[in-house]
Amino acid sequence: MSNKICNSIKSRKNANDVIYTPLPVAKLMIEMCEITPKMSVLDPSKGGGVFYDNLPECNKDYCEITENKDFFDYNQKVDLIIGNPPYSLWNKWIEHTMKLTDKFCYIFGMFNFTDKRMRDILDNGFVITKFHLLSIDWWFGRSFIIVFERNNTHTIKCDMTVSKQTYCCDICNKKCKRGLKGFGMNECSNIKK
Repeated sequence: MSNKICNSIKSRKNANDVIYTPLPVAKLMIEMCEITPKMSVLDPSKGGGVFYDNLPECNKDYCEITENKDFFDYNQKVDLIIGNPPYSLWNKWIEHTMKLTDKFCYIFGMFNFTDKRMRDILDNGFVITKFHLLSIDWWFGRSFIIVFERNNTHTIKCDMTVSKQTYCCDICNKKCKRGLKGFGMNECSNIKK
């Protein structure tokens, strides 16, 4: 790996940026996006592959900084971007996303869904077409899955749903101490080391 890449990764490393999305949440997001075989779809931060590996038939691509595929170097237009972006880079991430696509689906933490970010997205011609409120046991408060679309000439009816369940640990399927009491955000407290 080049020094440039190593330095780029180190300068961006933030513990809150590496929080894997539970498989049921990734599958829900994929379903919300109504992906067709002809669509080009980008997973901008592949990580463990929970989005990329579960996409239906489509023209898919990914970025992953640890594999020397930096999202900020990606410059191809795509039909959809779907994923769970690193929270420390939100503003820059959304700005780059809006340059690459007219439709994206991201998870916004309660504290990342700010008025300014929402105004910036709306000012760029996007509207919310789907919205899902969810709770993941080991994340920081409520989260929102939001599908934004630009240049949609059809009448848009926002599909807003709320999970009736709290997503427990996707490793042990229980409410464990994941993310608490010394356990990492991606570390199940019921798995013995």
